[in-house]
Amino acid sequence: MEIDQEYILILGTIGMLMLTIGIIVFILLYQRKLMKKNLAFQRIEEMLKKQELDSAYAMLEGQEVERKRLAAEVHDNLGSILVTLNMYADTALKVEDSEKRAQMISKISEYAGKATEETRNLAHRLDAAELRHFGLERAIRGLLDAIRDNYDFQIGFTFNIEGEVIGEVALNIYRMIQEMVNNTLKHANASRIELTVSEVDKGQLSIIYEDNGSGFEPEKLRKGMGLNNITSRVRKMDGEIGFKKELNSMCTTIEIPIG
Repeated sequence: MEIDQEYILILGTIGMLMLTIGIIVFILLYQRKLMKKNLAFQRIEEMLKKQELDSAYAMLEGQEVERKRLAAEVHDNLGSILVTLNMYADTALKVEDSEKRAQMISKISEYAGKATEETRNLAHRLDAAELRHFGLERAIRGLLDAIRDNYDFQIGFTFNIEGEVIGEVALNIYRMIQEMVNNTLKHANASRIELTVSEVDKGQLSIIYEDNGSGFEPEKLRKGMGLNNITSRVRKMDGEIGFKKELNSMCTTIEIPIG
């Protein structure tokens, strides 16, 4: 009987030891698995961070290349035009013959026009570069932030588009919004702007621009203040544009295909 009890005690002790060893082995294996998992996550995070850094470095490098290219264009194109313009101006001041002076003044006018055109082209390329690097939403926000910083304006902006709008379409959208903002600043006597850019249907973009200004006369609406440029851009993009004039507000609605 005593032997049976000792046998049972030994078996029980062995069983407890085996169970304890099993639990320890399980815990060790589980901890090892967790360590491997954490290490894997750590590696993934490091890879993601590296990708983000690589993307950031690539963007900064692209911006630097763009900056140098534009600086070279300013030096080579606009710089040479301004040097020539200055030369004709100096000559016009010194020449006594009225006919030659008239020729110099004509040249001054010609090169002033070239300088204006080159400045406009440069601004176009700068906007295009900003859109390429930062995207449409950020470019629009930059424009509106500049207005908010320099004028006493309340500005509401909503941007809701899935995917990315790029290329000539994005540039045209930016230009139209820029033109509408300029109209508000110059002619509307307003203090508030509300802008919504959204995708109403798949591949169909809507722009709703409203200010609380005095609105426009119908004749001016058709013929002036940059609205012809906006209308022309919309038509080239096979879109539609509408104006709603109230006593103390002006609302422009644009719908264009982007798909």
